Amino acid sequence: MSKVKIVCKKCGKKLLSYDEPGFHRYGSPIKQCPKCYTRYADPRFHEVAIEGVPARLFSIKSYIVLVIFGGLLLWRGIYLFGMYDIKAPAETQWFMPSVIAGIGGLVILGGIFEIIYIVSGKKKAKYERLFQESEKRLNDKSYAFTLQDLGYRVPDKYL
Repeated sequence: MSKVKIVCKKCGKKLLSYDEPGFHRYGSPIKQCPKCYTRYADPRFHEVAIEGVPARLFSIKSYIVLVIFGGLLLWRGIYLFGMYDIKAPAETQWFMPSVIAGIGGLVILGGIFEIIYIVSGKKKAKYERLFQESEKRLNDKSYAFTLQDLGYRVPDKYL
């Protein structure tokens, strides 16, 4: 994972410093420096109308795998409750199985809720709303040109 550091080109103030995440944030990438109010493009944010939404966000298979993984964690935690020699002090023999089973249960719940969110169509509706908001912003020519001036690739249809 690479470290991203962004400083203001005008005043040199450190604006962002973060580990590059594997997920996208959606919204306007145009932000302002809090010191000199110069605009910059925040690389964490993406315009849905330009880049689209990754198909993996709507993949039920990946969440089924997540539920199975959670089930294995839950099973392992429950299995360890019967063990009395798990290389931990006697007072904490119950702690590790409880943590493992608890994490497994949370992973299962998260996966099930995400599957329900996809199947019910609420997730698709959320990204359609984000797409409409992005289209509305991009149809403003000054916004599109500002994005382009800040180094963001904007298709010709918005310019």
